Formats: sequence, C-alpha cells, structure tokens
Amino acid sequence: ALRSVRQALPGIPLIASGGLRTGIDIAKCIALGAGLGGIAGPFLHAAATSAAAALDAVRLVEDELRTTMFATGSADLAALSRVPLDPAG
Repeated sequence: ALRSVRQALPGIPLIASGGLRTGIDIAKCIALGAGLGGIAGPFLHAAATSAAAALDAVRLVEDELRTTMFATGSADLAALSRVPLDPAG
C-alpha cells in the first residue's frame, strides 16, 4: 500500500513548495501529507502585469483546489488529507 509522507513522518511539519503551479498541485501535496503548499511563480508573473491579474491568479488556484476537493469528496482540507491514495484505483 502507498504510504503518505505524513504516515512516514507524523511529527514533522510539512510545507510543499517548489514547482507548484496549480490548485491541483496543492491538493496532491495535501493528500500526500503536507500541511500547506506554497506557490510563487504564477503569482509573481501575474503581479508583474497588474494587481488585478495577481488577484485573478489567486482566484484560479482557489477554484482549482475547490474543484479537486469536490471531485474527491473532500468537504475541507482536513478531509482532503485523508483521501485514500490508490494509484491503481
């Protein structure tokens, strides 16, 4: 069975960052055991255009995360962290 990072290291605070680009990426990290995920690149790129573009980028990531949570039946981030990991299923 696939073990999450949280199962392997239960007492260590985990923050996922580096290469995350979407809300789906954040959802995957939380399902694998991270407490939170950090995104910089897409937000900085959008902020270089305008504040409105940066806000749109934040909203897009939020929408992607919410959609992924809905698709997995997760009512909140705690539920997302308990999604069964089954690569064959």
